[in-house]
Amino acid sequence: MRWQGIAHFQGWLTRFYAVAVASLLFSSTVHPGEIDDFTRNLPRGFLGEFSWEGDPTVQNVVITFDSVRALNEQNAEALGCGSYEAGRSVTRIKVRMFVRLPELDVEILELAPEGNSSFETGGSHRGRLSRDFQRIDTAWTTTSSGQRGELHLRALPAVACAPASAT
Repeated sequence: MRWQGIAHFQGWLTRFYAVAVASLLFSSTVHPGEIDDFTRNLPRGFLGEFSWEGDPTVQNVVITFDSVRALNEQNAEALGCGSYEAGRSVTRIKVRMFVRLPELDVEILELAPEGNSSFETGGSHRGRLSRDFQRIDTAWTTTSSGQRGELHLRALPAVACAPASAT
């Protein structure tokens, strides 16, 4: 009789673990319409700072997204422009950001720099968008050298692709 009770308990425990694992797997899935909500509600302007590891120079950054679109049920793309300002030097760039739901993982690519011939575009920013869409925190890694930096942005109601000091 005792063996039957133990076997019954082990069967119940196995079912419990199976349900727990299944709920973890499905809890991170994207719900219908979530990508549409994201594309509608992502702020179009961000302001913040970038700095290279080991360099005390802080660069002011402005990014504006002109368009945000769903690529599929879990991925979105935002296209826009931005500027980096360090001292009196301003570099304007094109920006392409990919966001993966539901984790809100982001990758930001910077393209076509204008104003600074040594501006690094060989790499990408990888990080996260906050759940309320108000902050983006990423780490930049340069592909060729492995040099790293950090970008921290906060949402603003409206910004233009201009130097941060002009907004």
